[in-house]
Amino acid sequence: MEIRSVYFEGEQPPVKIKSYYKYELAAMYNVCSKTFSAWMHTYLEELQQFGYKKHTKLLRPEVVRFLFDRLGEP
Repeated sequence: MEIRSVYFEGEQPPVKIKSYYKYELAAMYNVCSKTFSAWMHTYLEELQQFGYKKHTKLLRPEVVRFLFDRLGEP
């Protein structure tokens, strides 16, 4: 027996928590990379606890989860 998820019309499945590049997340939020980076830098001190640096391009899953918690899922 296979279990499948059911979504209502127009409803999107939840976004998978995995590593993403900044530009990928920016596209998911429908903003440019510069805007997305500005949003991220609002949380710079908290992100640094995950090992994030200003020039980090690939965001680890724990950073992605943190951003989804703060910004909402795209």
